[in-house]
Amino acid sequence: MPLPATAPKAAPAARSTDISGSTDLLPPLLQDFERLIGLQATMALVRRWGGLRIYIPTPDKAGPEHAYAAVIGLQALQALAEEYGGLPHFQLPKATRALQALRNRRIAADYATSKTARQLAAEHGITEGQVGRIVAALGVTAPQGRRTRTPGA
Repeated sequence: MPLPATAPKAAPAARSTDISGSTDLLPPLLQDFERLIGLQATMALVRRWGGLRIYIPTPDKAGPEHAYAAVIGLQALQALAEEYGGLPHFQLPKATRALQALRNRRIAADYATSKTARQLAAEHGITEGQVGRIVAALGVTAPQGRRTRTPGA
């Protein structure tokens, strides 16, 4: 597989909870990483090595002792190794704002349909207050059935 081209800077996220095609905010390489290993693992790689040149090991060298495995897990590393293992070093885009906008869209979509602020905070490693600010900024409300509190809940 040839090295991905560098993408132009991502545009700011639109105020929408529709996340279909939302990975278009990401540079092509990160779109592919997100497809292979998911958003959380892609964000973890970018937080740790974004902006640096990286080398993905070949599948036979992608073991539990590799530094990437400690950050994204062995299964995710092996998925990347199958696609990118052994290629020359390449720069991992930072794309921090694009990843954050994508995460926020997904949080808003999940909040609007099924998950609570508590569940989303735990899933994304942020506070419940941050979830509240994200969904408020995107104009999202909880589904009608979740808006009223029941005793003991």
